[in-house]
Amino acid sequence: MKSWIGRRVIKTGVAVFITAFICHLINLPPTFAVITAIVTTEPTAADSLKKGMIRLPAAALGATFAIAVDFVLGQNAITYALVAMLTIIVCSKLKLDTGTLVATLTAVAMIPGTTDHAIFDFSIRISGTSIGIIVSTFVNFIILPPKFGPILVKKVDALYQQTANKFALILESHLLDDTVDRTHYYRQLHEELTKAYQLTQFQHDEWQYRRSCEFERRSFGYLQKKLDYLHLTLFHLGKICHLRLNQSLSKKEKELLRNTIKSFCTIYEDHYHQITTAHFINIEKMKQLRSEQNKQDSFLSQICHELISLNEVTSELAQITTDERRFSMEETSYPTYIFQKQALYD
Repeated sequence: MKSWIGRRVIKTGVAVFITAFICHLINLPPTFAVITAIVTTEPTAADSLKKGMIRLPAAALGATFAIAVDFVLGQNAITYALVAMLTIIVCSKLKLDTGTLVATLTAVAMIPGTTDHAIFDFSIRISGTSIGIIVSTFVNFIILPPKFGPILVKKVDALYQQTANKFALILESHLLDDTVDRTHYYRQLHEELTKAYQLTQFQHDEWQYRRSCEFERRSFGYLQKKLDYLHLTLFHLGKICHLRLNQSLSKKEKELLRNTIKSFCTIYEDHYHQITTAHFINIEKMKQLRSEQNKQDSFLSQICHELISLNEVTSELAQITTDERRFSMEETSYPTYIFQKQALYD
């Protein structure tokens, strides 16, 4: 069921239930409040608090435009269009962008139910919207606080797995001299890396409002370092994508390239990023192959240079992983989700 019902789904359901219950209790129309509670449930409590402070005045602006335009033009198609446009423009000018959606929904949905009692309509709609915003913020802050550590571990491991797969595909396309656009492999990985960095920002935002232990922060710092090394890896991968096969390769040279890439892929797919002796042997052969090249702009010279540089990044990745793993085994309070296989040694 975890794949079907996540924390955000549960929090949204709880927020809607509490909002509707309060509205029925005080005889308010629940529609506006429930819609607001749904669209204002954020990934983090920090986002809920920040955006909640913006959404309340934005919703008030939207309700004001709805009453004013309806009073002047009545309920027709142009009224809906003008209210939506005015709300979006003013929210943008006042830098209330995160509240634009809630404000526009409040304004447009308010038009059909307006009466001659403008102040009463305004107070009813704003009360419902405010209840939705406040309840969703409260639920997001108190109930089931997000845990980005385990999510980020899975994301980082998946990214290294994908990098290994794309790396092998890029090399094969070079060796087969395909005309396929190799840069789309790089772009896909970079997009996923950006999403992973966003998770780290979510966690830092959460720590502004929640306590965290030293080991939790240290483990998260380790995951950020892994993302930084992946960023460097993608830098070299991107340069390899743009290489041009401008020379013929022998069977022995192709085999060496395939073996070297395969050893890189094995390291990236390993949760501990351990480097084997065979990998160092391949790198030494790459150094020798590069020294044998007469032209620096030849394909072999350039790809050897990138792979040797990439080996330095990979060696540092392996070293920080080894150090962190050793530290985690010495500290019982260290988060167990970082090195999940460690349970075998407990």
